[in-house]
Amino acid sequence: MPFDLSRRSILLVLAFFLGAGILAAQELQRQPTPFSVWLDFKGLVNGTPRKAGLPIWIESVERVSKNAERAMIRVRLRHLGALNEQLQFRLFFRDRPNAAPNVTGWTETGSQPFVSGALGEGLDVDTSESLSIPSADLDYIDVEVAGDGSNLRGAFLTSLRKQPVWHALDFAPPGNVADPFGRAAAAAPAENDALLFGRVQATIDTTPLKLVPPRQIDALYEFTLQSPPMLASVTFEVLGASPSEPIAAFVNGNFVGPLTVGFPDLADPGFIGVASPLERDLRFSYAGWLRSQIIVPGSQLVGGLNNLILRVNEHSGPIVLRAVEIQLKYPSPVFDYQLNP
Repeated sequence: MPFDLSRRSILLVLAFFLGAGILAAQELQRQPTPFSVWLDFKGLVNGTPRKAGLPIWIESVERVSKNAERAMIRVRLRHLGALNEQLQFRLFFRDRPNAAPNVTGWTETGSQPFVSGALGEGLDVDTSESLSIPSADLDYIDVEVAGDGSNLRGAFLTSLRKQPVWHALDFAPPGNVADPFGRAAAAAPAENDALLFGRVQATIDTTPLKLVPPRQIDALYEFTLQSPPMLASVTFEVLGASPSEPIAAFVNGNFVGPLTVGFPDLADPGFIGVASPLERDLRFSYAGWLRSQIIVPGSQLVGGLNNLILRVNEHSGPIVLRAVEIQLKYPSPVFDYQLNP
């Protein structure tokens, strides 16, 4: 435990700052996760696995093979009915070129009801991929990768439960699986522009763009508008984002602020720390795609060609951008405003 504040010390601090006499302090309790587990694949491949309690629905985790050409890790399951009929399997790995992991689900009779296909895009950055696996009939899950398996970091597994959700009939339904740490679902950029209540939504770019500081620190996007809006919002998906090193945004040469990234719960295994000499704090990055946004005042945009530049810190680690979309706010019958005297 990194800190230990006693009940008495908490009461003294609250009484000092609030002047409110004796206040009830909260107890620090460990959050139970009997149906979830973190599996240390890196230690397993290296022959130094960390001991971890397994949920009742996992029988064992073992390294099946490791050689210069192929590595495989097997997660053997128990059949426990509704308790593990559907699993979320989130694999963490270094997305090396020509070393894409593949996750498969097997029965003892040799059938293969589940196969993920190659994961990653060969971007050579730390990343993660979430899979929803129908596991009621599976006896084991294999993670296989080309090479010695050193690019496998680990996996977060949790048993899923279905919960009906009401959603607006005219709008897209929510994702099939809600992330346990509050991470937003992956973006699905539309092929065509869309108009709703004065809002115009359009896709700017979908191709992943990698920035590797200090060699490359700027990402340039250009788009054309028929007329400037009252307000604009540009959204991205970012891989490798840092919570302490924001990405700066410039529109038509003017600084409009840092990119706001929707970081999940700090318990998420996607946070990776890097220690550097003479630095007091760890440098963190997130091994996964996160939704991010920048708000642009309408006065910063013009009719015709506009440019958007994203700039990362030259000391930052590599990041990747994709799924760039813009929303433009124009007057409509449902728009209202107040005039200050």
